Amino acid sequence: MVRIALAVDVTATEESGEDGVYMRLVQRWEEANEGWRVDVQWLAPEADEQRSQLAVAMQSDDLTYDVLALDNQWVPEFVEREWLLPVDTENELLGWGGFLDRSRDAVCHRDQAWAVPFHMDVGLLYYRADLVDPEEITERTATDGWRGLLELAEEVRDEHGLAHGYTGQFGNYEGLTVNALEFILDDRSGADTGGGGIFHEADEGGDCPVATSASGDFQGLRVLEEGLNPGEEKTGVIPRAALEETEAESLNRFRSGDVVFMRHWPRAVSRLRADAQSDETLQEGLTWVGWGGEAEGDDPAFGVLPLPVAVLGGHSLAVTEESRHPDQAWSLVRSLTGREAQEDLHASGLLPSRGSGYQLESEDPADSEYWTRLRDAVEEGRLRPRTPYYPYVSEVLRHHVHTQLNPFAPDPHPDDMVCELNAALAGRVGSCD
Repeated sequence: MVRIALAVDVTATEESGEDGVYMRLVQRWEEANEGWRVDVQWLAPEADEQRSQLAVAMQSDDLTYDVLALDNQWVPEFVEREWLLPVDTENELLGWGGFLDRSRDAVCHRDQAWAVPFHMDVGLLYYRADLVDPEEITERTATDGWRGLLELAEEVRDEHGLAHGYTGQFGNYEGLTVNALEFILDDRSGADTGGGGIFHEADEGGDCPVATSASGDFQGLRVLEEGLNPGEEKTGVIPRAALEETEAESLNRFRSGDVVFMRHWPRAVSRLRADAQSDETLQEGLTWVGWGGEAEGDDPAFGVLPLPVAVLGGHSLAVTEESRHPDQAWSLVRSLTGREAQEDLHASGLLPSRGSGYQLESEDPADSEYWTRLRDAVEEGRLRPRTPYYPYVSEVLRHHVHTQLNPFAPDPHPDDMVCELNAALAGRVGSCD
């Protein structure tokens, strides 16, 4: 028996995950490998809890896994803890050259691959196509980044009488780290002041750079803060309730007609298309107009465009150092990440890690355009800081961002955040001396 730890399958409708694409792929391997069974252990829904579960399991003699599904940013930590076997990228059965460059970057540490890319994820900008011109969005973001987008959101909100202009995932969990990094990494946000915030990588000349220090005044966070707290005489473009919201709440806010723009993952496209007629959505429904599409008439509609800066997500599959069945484990990993599996992921709305997964023929030109653009978005997306101490870095960043966005908290100083981030990047917790 091969034991695998999998994250929650977002394509499944049953709580057990049995009807999702992950289980279909696992069952295909079982059918091709008579006598072998896969014991699937489902992890908690939230990324922070998933990592904790895996860390406990890897230090226990009773909870040995053969294969782990890892958030890509955990790879360096798990390598340094000596929990993973390296990937033989020369194995022709793996087809390493077929993976997207960005997906290979995401699993690299110490100049070696330690996991096989499973599927990718990238933030997208959802917009109400019946309220705003996509060309105007592109022009504003190209020139002024997030600041330009939030200014446009305010204008459209006021013109059409919506409650707010923009929403994302700003609850105090990993989603806040991702959303905050997308603002921080936008160079245009600090154009007037020479601001910005950046993670510096070790200059060792390798193919897998590691983030070792941070600097800057993180001007992009001020743009985000202004969107939430514009002053006593104005209503925030971003709802204050968003500071407690995750993917589910932000999606509900967009489909209910509360905002003009939303930051979300690509999986929200299928959900919006599928549930547009439900009682929780706009009564008229939201018509899908594709990537950068325009609405026909005045009926509510939505499309997607690239964010000013997009941070990548995604999962990879790694074989553990303690695997009792490494040959079968690698066979399972190759099957779950092969070309046929990638086509299944595509059909389920997940982003393949192989380039071939974006080249499937479609009778709908808009659908083909959407997947072509998604591949571009992945290749242009930004990785989270690559460090064995990523959990510390994420925790420090979230703490300071959440404090800065809270109008009742003491006014934080950027130097404090930079100091604590540098301590976290060095593996020190609770001290920046």
